[in-house]
Amino acid sequence: MYEYEESTEIIGSYCSLVVPYRGCSDGTVVGDYGIELVVHLANGKEIVVYRDEVIIYD
Repeated sequence: MYEYEESTEIIGSYCSLVVPYRGCSDGTVVGDYGIELVVHLANGKEIVVYRDEVIIYD
């Protein structure tokens, strides 16, 4: 499904979801697949979101 993970500087960055997922919006970027990111949320769930659905903090 996700074969081409990119190694970018945003992996490991803290982020917030624009629209919270089941009440949780804070997390960490753990995967970058171009236009999609894998985010590990503070509640332990990992979700796939589009880049424009997250705010990435430097």
